[in-house]
Amino acid sequence: MNKDEQKALEAIARAYYAAPNYLFSNQDKYWLERSLIEAIDALDIVEYSRTKRTFLSLIQNEIPFHRKRTVMSLVEENHLTPREGHVLRYLANGHNAAYIAQAMNIAKTTARSHIYSIYKKLNVHSKKELDELLQNYDLN
Repeated sequence: MNKDEQKALEAIARAYYAAPNYLFSNQDKYWLERSLIEAIDALDIVEYSRTKRTFLSLIQNEIPFHRKRTVMSLVEENHLTPREGHVLRYLANGHNAAYIAQAMNIAKTTARSHIYSIYKKLNVHSKKELDELLQNYDLN
């Protein structure tokens, strides 16, 4: 089992344990939502490395599917590091540096450094430009 597969299993386990807390103890949906997103992101990495298709494509074929495929293509085409790819997925989902730092358990300055590097590699200069790139990216 490789590192990405191990991360996927860990994310799925977190989602598995978050579901009963949400269902039976009136816990806020935040932890369940976060664990499900992390599980899908982790499975995306594994599935994309195997088939060049995202895991999400197996369960839906709408805007999030295009966004996931776009992110995975940009990571590969622009030689983003695995860590930068992870940050880009958070950015594509509308998260800021503070959220990314907390979610990835890194310093906010480190998150900003990854964002700067991503912007440079993708030749964008703002969140707006990144959003336009993600929205208008041609996957063909």
